[in-house]
Amino acid sequence: MNKYFIIFLLIATCNINAQNNFNGKQLQEGYNTKNKKKFIDNFPNDFEDFKLVFGWNDKLDKPNALYSEANDFIRYFFELSSNNDNCRKTIIKIACQAKWEADAVNYFHMNLVLLVENNKNFDNMLQTLDDKDLNDFWHFYFDIENLIYSKKLYTILNDFMKEKSMSVFNILKKERSNGNKHRKLYTYQIFDKDGYCNLRKYGNAKSDIIGKIENNQEINVLDSSEDWWFIQTKEGIAGFVHKSRIK
Repeated sequence: MNKYFIIFLLIATCNINAQNNFNGKQLQEGYNTKNKKKFIDNFPNDFEDFKLVFGWNDKLDKPNALYSEANDFIRYFFELSSNNDNCRKTIIKIACQAKWEADAVNYFHMNLVLLVENNKNFDNMLQTLDDKDLNDFWHFYFDIENLIYSKKLYTILNDFMKEKSMSVFNILKKERSNGNKHRKLYTYQIFDKDGYCNLRKYGNAKSDIIGKIENNQEINVLDSSEDWWFIQTKEGIAGFVHKSRIK
Protein backbone atom coordinates (compact mmCIF):
# COMPACT_ATOMS: atom_id res chain seq x y z
CA MET A 1 0.00 0.00 0.00
CA ASN A 2 2.83 2.38 0.83
CA LYS A 3 4.34 1.56 -2.56
CA TYR A 4 1.19 2.57 -4.41
CA PHE A 5 0.82 5.68 -2.29
CA ILE A 6 4.35 6.81 -3.17
CA ILE A 7 3.68 6.20 -6.87
CA PHE A 8 0.49 8.25 -6.61
CA LEU A 9 2.38 11.14 -5.00
CA LEU A 10 5.01 11.07 -7.73
CA ILE A 11 2.38 11.15 -10.45
CA ALA A 12 0.49 13.97 -8.73
CA THR A 13 3.68 15.98 -8.30
CA CYS A 14 4.55 15.55 -11.96
CA ASN A 15 1.08 16.70 -12.96
CA ILE A 16 1.34 19.79 -10.75
CA ASN A 17 4.76 20.67 -12.12
CA ALA A 18 3.52 20.17 -15.66
CA GLN A 19 0.57 22.46 -14.99
CA ASN A 20 2.85 25.12 -13.47
CA ASN A 21 5.23 24.90 -16.44
CA PHE A 22 2.28 25.18 -18.83
CA ASN A 23 0.96 28.25 -17.05
CA GLY A 24 4.42 29.80 -17.07
CA LYS A 25 4.76 29.22 -20.79
CA GLN A 26 1.30 30.65 -21.42
CA LEU A 27 2.14 33.70 -19.32
CA GLN A 28 5.40 34.21 -21.21
CA GLU A 29 3.69 33.74 -24.56
CA GLY A 30 0.99 36.21 -23.60
CA TYR A 31 3.66 38.78 -22.76
CA ASN A 32 5.78 38.17 -25.87
CA THR A 33 2.80 38.38 -28.24
CA LYS A 34 1.05 41.08 -26.19
CA ASN A 35 -2.01 38.84 -25.98
CA LYS A 36 -3.61 40.69 -23.09
CA LYS A 37 -6.24 38.07 -22.27
CA LYS A 38 -3.74 35.20 -22.21
CA PHE A 39 -1.33 37.21 -20.09
CA ILE A 40 -3.97 38.28 -17.56
CA ASP A 41 -5.54 34.81 -17.36
CA ASN A 42 -2.18 33.21 -16.54
CA PHE A 43 -0.82 35.86 -14.17
CA PRO A 44 -0.50 34.59 -10.56
CA ASN A 45 -3.75 35.08 -8.68
CA ASP A 46 -2.40 35.22 -5.11
CA PHE A 47 0.82 36.01 -3.25
CA GLU A 48 1.92 32.39 -2.84
CA ASP A 49 1.69 31.74 -6.59
CA PHE A 50 3.27 35.12 -7.29
CA LYS A 51 6.39 34.09 -5.35
CA LEU A 52 6.43 30.63 -6.94
CA VAL A 53 6.56 32.25 -10.38
CA PHE A 54 8.66 35.39 -9.84
CA GLY A 55 10.43 34.94 -6.51
CA TRP A 56 13.60 33.35 -5.24
CA ASN A 57 13.41 29.71 -4.13
CA ASP A 58 15.01 29.77 -0.68
CA LYS A 59 14.90 25.98 -0.26
CA LEU A 60 16.79 25.32 -3.48
CA ASP A 61 18.70 28.61 -3.32
CA LYS A 62 17.93 29.43 -6.93
CA PRO A 63 15.50 31.64 -8.88
CA ASN A 64 12.02 30.46 -9.77
CA ALA A 65 10.88 30.17 -13.39
CA LEU A 66 10.33 33.84 -14.29
CA TYR A 67 12.57 35.49 -11.70
CA SER A 68 14.60 37.37 -14.34
CA GLU A 69 11.48 38.56 -16.18
CA ALA A 70 9.68 39.69 -13.02
CA ASN A 71 10.17 43.44 -13.42
CA ASP A 72 8.92 43.53 -17.03
CA PHE A 73 5.98 41.17 -16.43
CA ILE A 74 4.81 42.96 -13.28
CA ARG A 75 5.05 46.38 -14.89
CA TYR A 76 3.03 45.17 -17.89
CA PHE A 77 0.34 43.69 -15.63
CA PHE A 78 0.01 47.02 -13.81
CA GLU A 79 -0.21 48.85 -17.14
CA LEU A 80 -3.10 46.59 -18.15
CA SER A 81 -4.83 47.27 -14.83
CA SER A 82 -5.61 50.85 -15.93
CA ASN A 83 -8.46 49.46 -18.06
CA ASN A 84 -9.17 46.16 -16.37
CA ASP A 85 -11.00 45.72 -13.06
CA ASN A 86 -9.94 42.07 -12.77
CA CYS A 87 -6.28 43.10 -12.87
CA ARG A 88 -6.87 45.63 -10.10
CA LYS A 89 -8.72 43.03 -8.01
CA THR A 90 -5.79 40.62 -8.41
CA ILE A 91 -3.34 43.37 -7.41
CA ILE A 92 -5.35 44.15 -4.29
CA LYS A 93 -5.63 40.45 -3.40
CA ILE A 94 -1.86 39.94 -3.71
CA ALA A 95 -1.17 43.11 -1.69
CA CYS A 96 -3.47 41.96 1.14
CA GLN A 97 -1.45 38.74 1.46
CA ALA A 98 2.02 40.10 0.73
CA LYS A 99 5.05 40.58 2.96
CA TRP A 100 7.75 42.89 1.66
CA GLU A 101 11.01 41.45 0.39
CA ALA A 102 13.55 42.26 -2.31
CA ASP A 103 13.33 41.78 -6.07
CA ALA A 104 9.90 40.69 -7.39
CA VAL A 105 7.90 41.77 -4.33
CA ASN A 106 9.72 45.08 -4.34
CA TYR A 107 8.89 45.58 -8.04
CA PHE A 108 5.26 44.81 -7.22
CA HIS A 109 5.30 47.29 -4.33
CA MET A 110 6.78 50.12 -6.41
CA ASN A 111 4.11 49.66 -9.07
CA LEU A 112 1.41 49.47 -6.40
CA VAL A 113 2.40 52.86 -4.98
CA LEU A 114 2.26 54.42 -8.45
CA LEU A 115 -1.11 52.81 -9.12
CA VAL A 116 -2.66 54.05 -5.87
CA GLU A 117 -1.24 57.57 -6.06
CA ASN A 118 -2.22 58.11 -9.70
CA ASN A 119 -5.79 56.81 -9.58
CA LYS A 120 -8.18 59.03 -7.67
CA ASN A 121 -10.90 56.38 -7.51
CA PHE A 122 -8.71 53.49 -6.41
CA ASP A 123 -9.87 53.87 -2.81
CA ASN A 124 -13.41 52.97 -3.94
CA MET A 125 -12.18 49.45 -4.71
CA LEU A 126 -10.42 49.25 -1.35
CA GLN A 127 -13.65 50.02 0.46
CA THR A 128 -15.05 46.68 -0.67
CA LEU A 129 -12.49 44.92 1.58
CA ASP A 130 -13.27 43.77 5.09
CA ASP A 131 -11.42 45.42 7.96
CA LYS A 132 -8.68 42.78 8.22
CA ASP A 133 -7.83 42.85 4.52
CA LEU A 134 -7.86 46.63 4.50
CA ASN A 135 -5.42 46.73 7.41
CA ASP A 136 -3.22 44.14 5.67
CA PHE A 137 -3.26 46.14 2.44
CA TRP A 138 -2.07 49.35 4.10
CA HIS A 139 0.44 47.45 6.23
CA PHE A 140 2.10 46.11 3.08
CA TYR A 141 1.83 49.51 1.39
CA PHE A 142 3.74 51.32 4.17
CA ASP A 143 6.00 48.55 5.46
CA ILE A 144 9.21 49.40 3.61
CA GLU A 145 12.56 50.69 4.84
CA ASN A 146 11.73 54.33 4.10
CA LEU A 147 8.52 54.63 6.10
CA ILE A 148 6.69 57.64 4.70
CA TYR A 149 3.12 58.84 4.28
CA SER A 150 3.28 60.89 1.10
CA LYS A 151 1.37 64.13 0.74
CA LYS A 152 0.13 62.96 -2.66
CA LEU A 153 -1.52 59.92 -1.10
CA TYR A 154 -3.23 62.10 1.49
CA THR A 155 -4.68 64.44 -1.12
CA ILE A 156 -6.34 61.71 -3.22
CA LEU A 157 -7.91 59.50 -0.54
CA ASN A 158 -11.43 60.00 0.74
CA ASP A 159 -11.93 60.78 4.43
CA PHE A 160 -12.60 57.19 5.48
CA MET A 161 -9.52 55.86 3.70
CA LYS A 162 -7.35 58.69 5.05
CA GLU A 163 -8.32 57.72 8.58
CA LYS A 164 -7.77 54.00 7.98
CA SER A 165 -4.43 54.38 6.22
CA MET A 166 -3.16 56.91 8.76
CA SER A 167 -4.08 54.56 11.59
CA VAL A 168 -2.02 51.72 10.09
CA PHE A 169 0.84 54.12 9.34
CA ASN A 170 0.94 55.38 12.93
CA ILE A 171 0.96 51.83 14.31
CA LEU A 172 3.92 50.93 12.09
CA LYS A 173 5.75 54.14 13.03
CA LYS A 174 5.24 53.44 16.73
CA GLU A 175 6.43 49.84 16.35
CA ARG A 176 9.60 51.02 14.65
CA SER A 177 10.22 53.69 17.26
CA ASN A 178 9.89 51.10 20.02
CA GLY A 179 12.24 48.79 18.15
CA ASN A 180 14.89 51.51 17.78
CA LYS A 181 15.06 52.92 21.29
CA HIS A 182 18.82 53.43 21.08
CA ARG A 183 18.66 55.24 17.76
CA LYS A 184 18.86 59.03 17.85
CA LEU A 185 15.60 60.42 16.49
CA TYR A 186 14.85 63.98 15.45
CA THR A 187 12.01 65.90 17.04
CA TYR A 188 10.29 68.74 15.20
CA GLN A 189 8.63 71.79 16.71
CA ILE A 190 6.69 74.78 15.46
CA PHE A 191 8.31 78.21 15.63
CA ASP A 192 6.62 81.32 14.23
CA LYS A 193 7.04 85.02 15.09
CA ASP A 194 3.27 85.23 15.68
CA GLY A 195 3.46 82.55 18.38
CA TYR A 196 1.59 80.01 16.28
CA CYS A 197 1.28 78.85 12.69
CA ASN A 198 -1.64 77.80 10.54
CA LEU A 199 -2.20 74.18 9.65
CA ARG A 200 -3.57 74.08 6.12
CA LYS A 201 -5.59 71.49 4.24
CA TYR A 202 -3.23 71.46 1.26
CA GLY A 203 0.30 72.62 0.57
CA ASN A 204 -0.19 76.26 -0.41
CA ALA A 205 -0.79 79.59 1.29
CA LYS A 206 -4.32 79.95 -0.12
CA SER A 207 -5.54 76.59 1.14
CA ASP A 208 -8.16 76.35 3.90
CA ILE A 209 -6.89 76.66 7.48
CA ILE A 210 -7.88 73.56 9.44
CA GLY A 211 -6.13 74.40 12.71
CA LYS A 212 -3.52 76.43 14.54
CA ILE A 213 -0.37 75.04 16.15
CA GLU A 214 1.26 76.87 19.04
CA ASN A 215 4.99 77.55 19.17
CA ASN A 216 7.19 74.77 20.61
CA GLN A 217 4.51 72.15 20.06
CA GLU A 218 6.06 68.94 18.77
CA ILE A 219 4.78 67.59 15.48
CA ASN A 220 5.21 64.41 13.50
CA VAL A 221 6.68 65.03 10.03
CA LEU A 222 5.21 62.62 7.49
CA ASP A 223 6.63 64.00 4.24
CA SER A 224 9.30 66.71 3.93
CA SER A 225 10.00 66.43 0.20
CA GLU A 226 8.94 69.97 -0.79
CA ASP A 227 8.50 73.48 0.69
CA TRP A 228 5.19 72.60 2.34
CA TRP A 229 5.73 69.75 4.78
CA PHE A 230 2.99 67.23 5.44
CA ILE A 231 2.72 66.88 9.21
CA GLN A 232 0.56 65.46 11.97
CA THR A 233 -0.19 67.24 15.26
CA LYS A 234 -0.10 65.58 18.67
CA GLU A 235 -3.91 65.40 18.45
CA GLY A 236 -3.59 63.33 15.28
CA ILE A 237 -4.71 66.02 12.82
CA ALA A 238 -2.83 65.88 9.51
CA GLY A 239 -2.17 68.87 7.26
CA PHE A 240 0.45 71.13 5.73
CA VAL A 241 2.87 73.66 7.26
CA HIS A 242 5.53 75.65 5.42
CA LYS A 243 9.00 74.33 6.24
CA SER A 244 10.13 77.80 7.42
CA ARG A 245 7.81 77.40 10.44
CA ILE A 246 9.42 74.14 11.56
CA LYS A 247 12.62 73.64 13.54
